[in-house]
Amino acid sequence: MARLVEIIIVFIVLLLASTTLMSLSKISNDTVGLAIASSWCVERGINTSEAHCLELLNSSKLSFIQGFALALFLFTIALTVIKMEWRVAAAMLAIAVLIIIDASPPQYVLGSVQWNLILFLVGTMTLAGLLREIGVFRFLAIGVLRVSRGSAFKLILLIVILAYALAAALDEVTSIVYVAMLVLELARILQVDVVPLLILSVLATNTGSSALPIGNPIGVYLLFRTNMSISLFIRNSLPLSLLNLVVLILAFSILERKYIIGLNGSIKEHQERIKKYLTRYLVEVEVEDARTRRIRFGLSVLSVFIVAVALNDYIVEFLSRLTGSEVDPHAFLSFIPYVFILLLTLVVPMEEVSRLVEKSVEWSSIIFFIFLFMLSHMLTYTGAMSKLAYLITRIASTGSFILVAVMLFTSAGLSSVLDNLSLVVTFTPVAILLNQLGIARTSLYFALLFGGVFGGNYTPVGSTANIVAVGLAEKRKIRITWGSWLKLALVSTTIQILVALLYLYFL
Repeated sequence: MARLVEIIIVFIVLLLASTTLMSLSKISNDTVGLAIASSWCVERGINTSEAHCLELLNSSKLSFIQGFALALFLFTIALTVIKMEWRVAAAMLAIAVLIIIDASPPQYVLGSVQWNLILFLVGTMTLAGLLREIGVFRFLAIGVLRVSRGSAFKLILLIVILAYALAAALDEVTSIVYVAMLVLELARILQVDVVPLLILSVLATNTGSSALPIGNPIGVYLLFRTNMSISLFIRNSLPLSLLNLVVLILAFSILERKYIIGLNGSIKEHQERIKKYLTRYLVEVEVEDARTRRIRFGLSVLSVFIVAVALNDYIVEFLSRLTGSEVDPHAFLSFIPYVFILLLTLVVPMEEVSRLVEKSVEWSSIIFFIFLFMLSHMLTYTGAMSKLAYLITRIASTGSFILVAVMLFTSAGLSSVLDNLSLVVTFTPVAILLNQLGIARTSLYFALLFGGVFGGNYTPVGSTANIVAVGLAEKRKIRITWGSWLKLALVSTTIQILVALLYLYFL
């Protein structure tokens, strides 16, 4: 009963704060305000004048709905912080209430979900489950152990570099699924706490996803939406990404010094047992030809899958020319894992696929992610995000660099709890307008990118990679708490954001 009262009080406080903020926040009839209002009308499919759009956006009725939508979103995040296991129920409740009050038509809510990403996630997790069944991840984990030569720091460094490189070359989702599986396999072999390693893997994955445009959906979106050249994107983004990888490694080395010493001691203490385990495993693999063939086949499938994801755009371009019809790159990417799942049925019985879909896919995280998309859409559709965007431009009206700094910190803060793609989609038209008016330079686009990517490191729900990693850990009965996450992420991410600010100053 006490917990229920606490929850009700939290909701009432959030509702009062959110409705007050939205009621007091009025978008003015100026160039920026009219542009934001016009963009909001386009989002809602309203064909009317800019002045009428502004009037609708500032209306009392809509201001209350905006506040209610914002309160329910923050309430979902608050319940997730109180107890991670409540996240799905909280998101379901929030969406149900918003649909009942007609905050957005249901068909628009369904259309707001990035179903291509959801399909890709399910396929990638299933493929990972099949590869684990074959023994690929144990083989890779043992390879990492052998290369690290009993050094905890080398082991950590290998995992970080792998996570970063996969995210940069492929995408954050593919990277974290396979790196997390590798870390969880190490947990089984070493019998040590791998929560800090899992969190570090996620932080490295998100950091790597900013290096190249293909690493993160917001990078792809900004590239095309702003007509930026790939060379400009890489020239500005890659150096900071590498610099922040070094920052992350140094921060982990300092903050988790006791953990590294403990891990190193654990490896040294069980060195003989580990050596025996490695020797026995390698002998078993060499003796059992069928098992060796399965692992080699699995490794080949994994390697070709990684190459296929990396070359997705080229494959799509080739297919478009071959068929004479346009093939959407993101839609095609969604189905790539299923092609390789089909290949693995050559060595895994087909009836096992159904079992592994149920066992390997972290369905609670998938469902939570779907509802998170919907909640972010509600903020955009009702106009709450438009008002927040306008507030930022007013706060930062004193100068170009102040505007860049405010955009960086705001996008980082909001990305820690909001879907960063929805956030960037909302703020990009504002950034483009300010750039066209000469108020800001292209550095504003990178402030959005860096804030959206690095800000996602702050919390367990800050990005797709975070949610997926937490879900995979829960499958193995490993609980990642907000406390354990913030212990590492709060300091390291804040330093990354500050480094990004200095970098943008000289950009």
